[in-house]
Amino acid sequence: MRTILKLILLLILTLSSHAKTLQDREGNHIKIPQNIKKVFGSSPPMNYLLYALNPKKMSGLNFKAKNQNNNATDEFLSQEFLKLDVIGSFHGGGQSINLETIIKHSPDLILLWEDDLLIERVKSEIQKTKISTITLPFRKIEDMPYAFSFAGEAIDEKTRGDLLASYASKVIDEIKETLNGVKPTSYYYAEGVDGLSTECHISFHVEALNFAGGENVHKCQQGDVLGLERINFETLLSYKPHIIIAQNRLALDAIYSNPIWQHLDAVKQKRVYLVPNKPFNWIDRPPSFMRIIGIQWLTKIFHPELYKVDLSQRIREFYSLYLNVEISDKQIKQIIGEKN
Repeated sequence: MRTILKLILLLILTLSSHAKTLQDREGNHIKIPQNIKKVFGSSPPMNYLLYALNPKKMSGLNFKAKNQNNNATDEFLSQEFLKLDVIGSFHGGGQSINLETIIKHSPDLILLWEDDLLIERVKSEIQKTKISTITLPFRKIEDMPYAFSFAGEAIDEKTRGDLLASYASKVIDEIKETLNGVKPTSYYYAEGVDGLSTECHISFHVEALNFAGGENVHKCQQGDVLGLERINFETLLSYKPHIIIAQNRLALDAIYSNPIWQHLDAVKQKRVYLVPNKPFNWIDRPPSFMRIIGIQWLTKIFHPELYKVDLSQRIREFYSLYLNVEISDKQIKQIIGEKN
């Protein structure tokens, strides 16, 4: 009998030594493996969060790193990241995913995006793999510091996670204080090949624009996870946006090549801005950690008279801290589209 008890005790000790318990902000206790070596982000926001924490621990990508909305090159990114396999995604814009592919890459942990419109489906599918998961909020800008800290602790990168969280908190608090009581600036978010795809005012795709003191002119309810709501030009003309934010180069080119857009004051007065996308989009698709610099860029656009930070210096700081690269003044101008 004593021998059996000893064996049971030994088994318990062995299992506990290969696991650790985390407590999330709701007080839930989550058990995950010790010594995390490889991690997979089940959605694009989680995928890029891992890059900021430690790209060497990534098991694969959701979609090709370089695409229409993300100018991912070795100028700012590690070769290890760029060579990662595309495991796939549960979401639009990436190759389809299957459980066998995830299991084949054998991650120790999978990060789930709490705010994902497909979260219940994603959870149900990933549970079949028996791979440990943690779920993180990442839609709201204010949730990002917590996500950095909690994910960092989970994947044994606590010091790094806390560092990124601290910087993000300072930026968030600074912008909230700057914009307290300030009337928002109306904007139109131009997407697609013709600029006439956009997002609803409460969509997670425009979270950064709203946080930075903008008010989306297109009021609606997001229909699905992809967004890209279609409107006609007559509707846009009636909106009279003060600022136009072009999500990608195709939308920007459409705005300036089609004479009909000249009917908008924002276009006539050149208040049209292209979202930077080196190495990842600063605002959306995906809504990643790049939003920490994105909200600073946007606040300068929406409220230049109030937000007087040195944006070039902020870009330099951000790229050094989050991407581990030192950039020149010339690169900064290229990133934000300024001419030398």
